[in-house]
Amino acid sequence: MSIMNHKTTTIALIGLIIFFLIIVYAFLYGPLLPFSPIQPGFSKETLSRCDILWSNDSCIPEEYYAIDSLIAETEKFHHLTYAKRITIVLCSTAKQHKRFSMSGGHANTALTGTVIYVNPSIYNALYPPIIQLNKSDIFFTKGRGNIKRDIPSFLKHELSHALLYQNTTFAKARKIKSWLEEGLAVYFGNPHHYYRGDEFKQLAIDRGYFFDLFDNQKDAYFVPPEIKFYFKYGAYGAFMEYLVDSKGMDAVLNFTHEYIKSPHKESQLFQYYFNTTMDSALEGFRKSLENQQ
Repeated sequence: MSIMNHKTTTIALIGLIIFFLIIVYAFLYGPLLPFSPIQPGFSKETLSRCDILWSNDSCIPEEYYAIDSLIAETEKFHHLTYAKRITIVLCSTAKQHKRFSMSGGHANTALTGTVIYVNPSIYNALYPPIIQLNKSDIFFTKGRGNIKRDIPSFLKHELSHALLYQNTTFAKARKIKSWLEEGLAVYFGNPHHYYRGDEFKQLAIDRGYFFDLFDNQKDAYFVPPEIKFYFKYGAYGAFMEYLVDSKGMDAVLNFTHEYIKSPHKESQLFQYYFNTTMDSALEGFRKSLENQQ
């Protein structure tokens, strides 16, 4: 019996040591680095409402020094306030960004709403390629050249996410649907980074890429990978624009404020604030695109 107890104690001790090492690693070299008292390899710039962490072998691009004004602009637009400071982590490599954020993309916001991880790929992010359609195929051209997408608009997009997350709980932040959080972020922050207007209509209606925005499980898998991201986020932004134009900004914000507190009441709140069902709104959005001149 004593041998069994000793073995159990040893296993438990090893487990605790492994857990401790994982936590230490997460604080020093993983996703918990922004919350660590020390950040190896990083320097820190403290602004009025934001902290910026950047690699010691680089420097802070000047666009980030305007973050305080972007934070104020985000609060004014959403009619919400940040309860906590924001930390922006400027990752030095794509691998580091993935290790910290545990995700991909050019930038990501932690569900705590307090950390934004920036991938260095953001500095080479291009605008969507120009599309050309015929009856049977779709072609892409680089007619926009090598014009880079602007950093402040990316930051406004992520700050929108952070503001919603800070005004709800971590568990509820996980349940916020993409159509709302991405739609609001694109509409406010960077609609020009994605397909919109006539180009979006051509893809959504003429090409038949229109999809159910309300179902996070129904991805736009049929869209060519070269433009999928540009189209999908363009769809979220276009639908948000449709809601604002047809129902009013106040209705959108009032819905948002209540929805992030009770994401399980999505359909009821949608009906209450927009005076229509989600299915009817989606169909109305489709028809508005079809009638677009």
